Amino acid sequence: MTINKLIQEKKGILHFTLIDPDRQTQKELESRVKTCRHYGTDAFMVGGSSTFSQQLLDKTVKTIKKAVDLPVILFPHSAASLSKYADYIFFMSLLNTDDPLFLIKEQVLAAPHIEKMSLCPISMAYIVISTSQQPTAIERRVKLDIIRHEDTKKVLDYALAAQYFGMSCVYLEAGSGADRPVPAPMIKAVKNKIKVPLIIGGGIRNAEQAKNIAEAGANVIVTGTIVEQNLPKLESIITAIKNAQSKE
Repeated sequence: MTINKLIQEKKGILHFTLIDPDRQTQKELESRVKTCRHYGTDAFMVGGSSTFSQQLLDKTVKTIKKAVDLPVILFPHSAASLSKYADYIFFMSLLNTDDPLFLIKEQVLAAPHIEKMSLCPISMAYIVISTSQQPTAIERRVKLDIIRHEDTKKVLDYALAAQYFGMSCVYLEAGSGADRPVPAPMIKAVKNKIKVPLIIGGGIRNAEQAKNIAEAGANVIVTGTIVEQNLPKLESIITAIKNAQSKE
């Protein structure tokens, strides 16, 4: 699968639900993913910035796959975050970092295991946008080449480099619990520059924000924290995404 293929199949802007394995019990997880499926989410990403066991990761993926008939995509924080039970893995490189561990070394460690597990990799350029007064989890963990919400030129250069590297998609991430999402003007500028699908996540708390992001040109919108903190609100967010038309 490629993101482009899924976009073509769904014929519109997609919503992905991010599940952090250690943020709920398995019973809560089953209920949550069924509700997300009912609301109209298109796929589940499993991962996060926290550390969790291989056993918990496997159990989480299997619970999701048993509960719903949607793709499960790993969103790994390291080479240890792999599960043979998932359908796909975002084979991602954090581009705006000075740390080779997240740029290439974890990927090299993971590659033979991905092959052995027969996981289908989806190459992704992961770019963190700093939109918060206080550092988000990813900003605390990794030394970044900081991209502020007004640094459109810098993010355009990174996104274009990702496309030239042959990455199949670009993910602009404000970070878990960010004060605000990636700004719409930045999204629009990046979408007008690149030809690969654009994924946006982090700091999305309401339908109006989701609508603005969709209209700015996002192909996929990711939410995670809202699922943990206010699941009923997710319905209006997904509805706004599905009803929006890109104005890129």
